[in-house]
Formats: sequence, structure tokens, C-alpha cells
Amino acid sequence: MTDFRQFYRTQSAITHPKQFASHFDALPTDIPSLCKIVQGWVYHYFADEQFFGFHPPKERMHEVDTRYAPRILSRLLELDNRPILENRAPDKRILGCCRDFSVLFAMLCRHVGKIARTRSGFASYFTEGYFIDHVMVEVWDESNNRWIQIDPELPTGVFPFDVQDMPADKFILAGRAWQMCRSEGANADLFGLGPDSWDDVKGLQFIQTRLLQDVAALNKQEMLCWDTWSPLDGVKNEADATFLDEVASLTLAGNDALPQLWALAQSDLRLKVPTTIQSFSPADEVERTITLELSESV
Repeated sequence: MTDFRQFYRTQSAITHPKQFASHFDALPTDIPSLCKIVQGWVYHYFADEQFFGFHPPKERMHEVDTRYAPRILSRLLELDNRPILENRAPDKRILGCCRDFSVLFAMLCRHVGKIARTRSGFASYFTEGYFIDHVMVEVWDESNNRWIQIDPELPTGVFPFDVQDMPADKFILAGRAWQMCRSEGANADLFGLGPDSWDDVKGLQFIQTRLLQDVAALNKQEMLCWDTWSPLDGVKNEADATFLDEVASLTLAGNDALPQLWALAQSDLRLKVPTTIQSFSPADEVERTITLELSESV
């Protein structure tokens, strides 16, 4: 049986830097420094303009669909060929979102031997009274035997809590959001892309997609936020909903439940990420069929 420490300490097919690994020989090992590096690499394609003033041109929007770490790093060097660890100007960073900050941070953590994984869920700290679709990273604290929740996209000091060791109530894991809305009376329409979201990017069906994203992340398959693949319909089909209740519980149950979740996600076609998926890109609002390269973790 694979130990979770061994599993999350090694790179995935998504995060492995491959030919760029040697660029990280002098990488710092502390979390604040690793966060700062990632923040100098990624420019949020719609949220960062208010802070930096750079309006991404339409012809660069395709960068948000860059899935694998080596391709992200290659694009960074195309934009600015200085050493990769140097901070880039906003217009020289790759366009991405929370998923990309998190994937690259997980890559750096794993490179220096930390135990790290991305998680999908909802942030309670962007809009009061609303839970915003978000991705962050958990790093295992071996000294205290706990997962530390880190939002590598955010600089410190912006919020009245530590974004590099977040309190448990700030980020709502997708499985917990599912439970809140399924059995505790929470309003599912308060979970989505934002208060003014269209119906298809909020609500229980949307929470289901994030639960499946989180299952994939726990299996080191760090998907794009707009990827979909499962036939499950937990809104209209009670059998599917009951199955997802069980899945949600497994994602929240702790380290001992991980082998069961890993096995289920590899054997049950309702959860397993197939080779071919659908991906609806925000770059041009077109849905495409994508063939993945997720054969083996490295």
C-alpha cells in the first residue's frame, strides 16, 4: 500500500518539470519564498488587472489552457528569458488562474521534498456571504501531523488571517460544500463563480463538478477548472447523489481513507478521469474534446 507521504511527495504527470528540473537546483525550501516565486510567474487572467493594470490581449488568452508544468515554464521563458526563478513583470507572466498558482506551487514543494497536493473547493474570503470557486494547496506538516492549507496566489497581509496557514473555516473543501447543501440546508446558489453567476456555474450541480475535481486532485490529477468528464448527475438522480455523499465523506475522512479513495477513483468509471475529456475554455468560450497525458505519476 502506498503511503500518502510518498505519494504526495512525488511529482504527478501534470506537475513534473521534466527538462526544467535543473533550473530549480538552488530553490529555497520555505513556504513564503516558494509562494513568492509562483506569484511572479502567473497573472490571473481576469482578477489581476485591478491590482497591476495590465489588460491581457485577446491573442494571449489561450495561455489559460496550458495544462502541464513544463509547458507553463516554457511559455514563461518565451515571455522573459531571464533565469526562471526571477520575478517577472505582470505582462511577462503566463495568464492563468488559481489552479495554475496551485499546480506550480505544488510542483516546487514536491521538488524540495515537501508533501503537497492541490485541493478544489470554495473560498469564503473573497466576497462576503458567498463561496467562490477556488483551488489551493495543502502541505503536510510532519512536526505537527496536520495538513496546512495555503493559498499561494495571495500575498500575505491582504486578509486578516494567514494565507499560508489558513484557519479551517476559510476554505470550504468541495466535499464539505456538498455535505452542507445536501444535508445541512445551505443554499447551493451561494457556491459558484460569483454572486452574479449564470445558473450553470453555481448550485449543486456545480458543486458536484468541484467534488470530482477534488477527487482527481487527491489522485494527483490536477485538472483545469473547466474540465468535465463524469456521467454522474447528483441533482436529478438520487442514486448518484447518494454515491456522491459517500465520495464526499471519503475526501474529508483523513489520511487513512486515502487508499480507499484512490482505489475507487481508479476503478469506478463514475469517478475515474478518462483519457478523453471535455474542456470549456474561457479563452474563447468553446468546448473541446481533450486527450490527456495522465498515464503515470513520475
